[in-house]
Amino acid sequence: MDTVLKLIRRADCAAEKTTELNREKLIAEIKNISRLLAYNDCWFQRESDEDLIEACIYQRGELEARYRYLLGLAKQQGINRTAF
Repeated sequence: MDTVLKLIRRADCAAEKTTELNREKLIAEIKNISRLLAYNDCWFQRESDEDLIEACIYQRGELEARYRYLLGLAKQQGINRTAF
């Protein structure tokens, strides 16, 4: 019985480490998307070609959708703004 309890404890520790790793990955991805949104904004401000402005607008929409998705995941996991 003692061995079973040790295995359960090890599994719980592994699950906690995995959860923490996923949490850190999610925070890193949100930070990365925020950085890409800032780059996109700079690109949009400096661009003069119509086709490239349109590409910038579409890219911005893609990044914003991804950002909203990641924020939703963070909210589900109880990650708050102080983590960022």
